[in-house]
Amino acid sequence: MSAKPLVRAAAALADGNRVRILRAMSGPELCVCELCDALGLTQSTLSTHLRVLRDAGLSASRKEGKWSYHRLTPLGQSVTEAFFGVFLSVLATDARLRRDQARLDRRLALRDAADQCCVGSQCRSMGSRSLESRSLKSLERKGGA
Repeated sequence: MSAKPLVRAAAALADGNRVRILRAMSGPELCVCELCDALGLTQSTLSTHLRVLRDAGLSASRKEGKWSYHRLTPLGQSVTEAFFGVFLSVLATDARLRRDQARLDRRLALRDAADQCCVGSQCRSMGSRSLESRSLKSLERKGGA
């Protein structure tokens, strides 16, 4: 058996943004706009990192219309649980990871009754500056970041 899967998974974990993405994806399936909004990454940057995670077998995606939803695979779940389990104190104290989680929690609060991203579909039809960014920024002003 080849060590390639191990090397790919290790390489996927060797980037700060991918660690942030994996941490965000440790919960429910997320659409691209939710990830972009919660992590403050551009869609092209996020797409590049998601491709690495998919190629490593840690994440999977599905299309729903124009939307792309992402989740951890069973391998991704096992790897992230083990990896983050070793670094519990980092998860609890790292300001960026805590800020990411708070932004993701606020972003997920905008989901519809079916627990799907509904903000993105509205922002697509509106064009220009995204509605989800405006909605999250509005929430941050009210509750702080």
